[in-house]
Amino acid sequence: MAANGTLRKLTAILSADVKGYSTLMGDDEEHTIDTITAYREIFTGVVEKNQGRIVDSPGDNILADFSSALNAVTGAIEIQAALGTRNGKLPKNRQMFFRIGINLGDIIHKEGRIYGEGVNIAARIESLAAPGGISISEDVYNQVKNKVGQNFEYMGAHTVKNIAEPVRIYRIALEQEDRGKNVEAAAPEPTSFLKIFKSYLTSKEAVLPAFDSTGLKIQQEASKPEPDTNAIEKMITCDPSLTSHVLRIANSAYYKGINKVSTVRAAIVRLGSREVANIAILVTQKRPFRSKDPYINKMMQKLWRHSVGCAVSAQWIANRSGFKAMAQEAFAAGLLHDIGKLLILTATGEIRRAGAIKQMPSDDLLGEVLNKYHTVYGYALLRTWNLPDQYCSIARDHHETDLNKNDDLTMMVRLANITTNNMGIGLKGVEPCVLVVTPEVEYFELTEVDMAELEIKLENSKVFS
Repeated sequence: MAANGTLRKLTAILSADVKGYSTLMGDDEEHTIDTITAYREIFTGVVEKNQGRIVDSPGDNILADFSSALNAVTGAIEIQAALGTRNGKLPKNRQMFFRIGINLGDIIHKEGRIYGEGVNIAARIESLAAPGGISISEDVYNQVKNKVGQNFEYMGAHTVKNIAEPVRIYRIALEQEDRGKNVEAAAPEPTSFLKIFKSYLTSKEAVLPAFDSTGLKIQQEASKPEPDTNAIEKMITCDPSLTSHVLRIANSAYYKGINKVSTVRAAIVRLGSREVANIAILVTQKRPFRSKDPYINKMMQKLWRHSVGCAVSAQWIANRSGFKAMAQEAFAAGLLHDIGKLLILTATGEIRRAGAIKQMPSDDLLGEVLNKYHTVYGYALLRTWNLPDQYCSIARDHHETDLNKNDDLTMMVRLANITTNNMGIGLKGVEPCVLVVTPEVEYFELTEVDMAELEIKLENSKVFS
């Protein structure tokens, strides 16, 4: 130990916070304070029992350190089990679910506090955990994988803010995690399908939707202040199928009033490089949306129509609301936000084809899986594709109830999503809502006339499907 009281040592760091804490406080401040006070006492007792200590607990956050990764994981499992029991005694709208992240790192200890990159990584891992769940770094996993009676699921390598290297993360399978997502416990048959589904996705046999980077590269070039039209033309014409689709759409009724074009160069001149880039990314991204299974293929076509509608809507919102510089990003984010559903449908079709399940899961069961898992799997898939962080985060967070008032791009996609669903452009049919009173419409200060215009835009966008 240095003379100034500073000590460095390998430490297991546990970071935790409450999912939706601001919403709980807004609904019932007094009961929320009572609940979190009681839950902090549970945390403290279990942490001390497992030879750890609470380092800090501001607001709804808790930071603890342990002498070993095993103690930290054992304590976290006990904590989630205890809190799950307490939550079972509360009304659903008052239940409080903590997310827990655990990392192992070389930490600076000074005057009772801890500092260092390892602490930051623990906080980032915690943000990726499910409500009521525990996520851990690969270093922690390697220490505990054969020492605790729990199953682990690899969640991929994640690029986290302010950390140079990607962090490989594992999830500990816990019953209360499902409760935290407000999903009813599955019956025996659905549980069997879920086990098969999850096992398939983590196996070497898993077939993931392929990503064609051509469309994104074209769009990135088109987004530059002075795009190289020659480069855009070359990227398109190198793919005969892409060329034919670009020309077909460029000559469609959607672009009425524009003279017929017969070359990619002419399309770029008439439509502009950014519009041609949008067409290119639509064409390239549509390719994985097909299946030999008729039922899955039908679902994929509905999903594609929804994705296109969200892309067109998000771009329109950006242009109408004074965010023209973000229009291209909005288009891509809208197109990719539900990519997790494509992954789930692809996996389901492959499981069925391989004979792992005798019949297609029911509409209700498949719908439950799509709703429950598409954000986490979409986030992981986009990470696998090495796409920009903003697209990955939107795929994960676009259904979150806690609105980030500073995230314009996510708000564009949220509004695009509810608008298309309101028009019945999605997997569920019409999901009616009064658009003009939604927080997203108010955020962008759009009027009823604006939203009517957007709906017309969506009707005309069917040509892209």
